[in-house]
Amino acid sequence: MTVYLHCEGPNDYAVIPPLMKKVIKNSDLDIRWIKRDTLKKATIHRKSDIVISGHYKMIKALVVVSLKNDSKYIAYHQDADRKYTDVYRAINSEFDPLREKGFHCLSIVSKETIESWLLADENAYPAIPKNPALPGKPEEYWGKPHNPDSNHPKRYFYRVLEQFRLENKSDTYAQIAENSDIEVLKRRCPTSFGQFYADMQSF
Repeated sequence: MTVYLHCEGPNDYAVIPPLMKKVIKNSDLDIRWIKRDTLKKATIHRKSDIVISGHYKMIKALVVVSLKNDSKYIAYHQDADRKYTDVYRAINSEFDPLREKGFHCLSIVSKETIESWLLADENAYPAIPKNPALPGKPEEYWGKPHNPDSNHPKRYFYRVLEQFRLENKSDTYAQIAENSDIEVLKRRCPTSFGQFYADMQSF
């Protein structure tokens, strides 16, 4: 099975495929990141009868790319940024008519950012984080995104990395995702990761 995935950036792509494979216990799952520039070209050069709202034109383009490659498996990631329920419902409302046409669609919405999931399992790090320690409820943390001392998940995650002198790069994200225990993620991030886990079972 080949899944065509759109996500916001390389760090997100470093996290999502390993977790998808761990959830369904299938390391052979082929997940291909379709970047925004490729999707923009697809919307320009291809037409179809699929109706997608203006806000989610990238989903229509993802459909075009997947069909061109004889696949009907697509996944779309977006950070919630304090609007989890709205974002999750909006993506699924776009997916509903696609499902009626035989597509298998997965909405991946992290609450509040993908770093929230990486702040769940203390055993995913070289040692137990202590300065700072991991938050008890990482999905609930929020703060000013440009303040390095805030509780914004990205900023908090960067401070956790600093204590181990780990670089803020995709390889680091991927390693922590690989090391994270799925049961811990479900327990510590029940809203968004719990939903992702459930959706993966039917996907």
